[in-house]
Amino acid sequence: MKISAKGWLATTTGLGTIALLAAAIWWANGEVESADRQRRSMADVARVLNDLRLVTFEYVLYRNQRASEQERQVSERLARQLAEPIFSEPEPSEILTDLRRRSTETRQLFEELQANTDSSAADASAQKLYEELISRKLLVLHQESLVDAFRLTDYSTARIASAQQRVVGVILAGLALISLATVAAGWLIHRGVLAPIQRLQQATREVASGNWGFRLDIAGSDEIGEMSRNFDAMTTTLRNSFVQIERSNQELEALNREIESFSYSVSHDLRAPLRSMDGFSLALLEDYGDRLDDEGREHLTRIRAASQRMGRLIDELLGLSRVTRTELVLRDVDLGAMARDIAGSLQKLHPERDVRWEIDERLKVHADKSMMQIAMQNLLENAWKFTSKSPDAVIRVGSSVSDGRHVCFVADNGVGFDMTYADRLFGAFQRLHHESDFPGTGIGLAIVHRIIRRHDGTLWAEARPGQGATFHFHLPGGTTP
Repeated sequence: MKISAKGWLATTTGLGTIALLAAAIWWANGEVESADRQRRSMADVARVLNDLRLVTFEYVLYRNQRASEQERQVSERLARQLAEPIFSEPEPSEILTDLRRRSTETRQLFEELQANTDSSAADASAQKLYEELISRKLLVLHQESLVDAFRLTDYSTARIASAQQRVVGVILAGLALISLATVAAGWLIHRGVLAPIQRLQQATREVASGNWGFRLDIAGSDEIGEMSRNFDAMTTTLRNSFVQIERSNQELEALNREIESFSYSVSHDLRAPLRSMDGFSLALLEDYGDRLDDEGREHLTRIRAASQRMGRLIDELLGLSRVTRTELVLRDVDLGAMARDIAGSLQKLHPERDVRWEIDERLKVHADKSMMQIAMQNLLENAWKFTSKSPDAVIRVGSSVSDGRHVCFVADNGVGFDMTYADRLFGAFQRLHHESDFPGTGIGLAIVHRIIRRHDGTLWAEARPGQGATFHFHLPGGTTP
């Protein structure tokens, strides 16, 4: 059962229990009100009966017309009250019927007493004796009626007490039922929701600690059961993925060892024949140059240049390999000071060049210092090289804000390049200018790109032919202009 269905069932059960309790209380309260109306009615009847007895007693004593008239009015009021259906139960209804009969009888006896009083009988003693008998019987009937009225009043009072007890009983039963329903709902919620959630919480702790073999195994057709199955499937997938990653890491370690071995071979095994080629070419030029014609000497010169270029390529490839494998040590690096040192070195190597440098005084990043030294060396040498044919060369190093981020840049006013080929810019051995115009191996920008990527940063360029180029880079560790 879905959690929503469980919630709907619990809500319906709670509302049904409350509605049942409310109906029972309403019924019991109706019983109390009905009994209270009966008691008030019988109290009124008792008062009228007492008034009737008093006026009857007054008439018996004094035989006055006022008492006779009052007796008639009180009797009519009593008849109207007794005519109402006060009780529906058999026993009090029977007593009420006796009261009506007795009320009719007392009215008839009073009229007979009144008629006998108004007549002038010959035997006064007999008439007086008869009146006494009627009066005594009237008073007895009134007393019996009062007793019955009090009995009915007591019956109503007892019914009120019983109804009130039922109200209390219904309330207590309702509270017990609500408590039972609450306990049952709490047990169901704990069993169906809280316990699985605690199990899921334990599972997340186990998985967070590295126990990928932990399984929830929560059976059920609700959302938590489905989430449990999805969680187990997820941990199984992750476990398989980590096994694959571990296998890939082992393969990567083996590949790195092979790369290191290859680098060692390149560094030692390839350099030796290159040095031999360069050395023997130089020996031929020095020892036998006078025996060769110009074309022969040109061939030897080209052989030396090619071997030297091959040596530079090997150095650049080894540098690119080291950039990929070297562990990063992040700290605050002053790029401004670093750029000024590199600019000074370049100016000393080529004192004949007149280049204007514009370098921010304070430009700091959070990065690996040795890596950023290599990146800035390549960027500034690149700018130095491509401004070699500019009469008023300017190289700028600074920062700007792009999309809310502080971005570093190295800009120059050199030859620039066509942005159509910008996607080839950061690939190894990719060149956008001929080597005869601007010498180089085509690996420098690939090294810069690899360094920035290793810092999880981004590198991009903006340029126009004949108007220079600007290389921007952003490091996630932050840039302080």
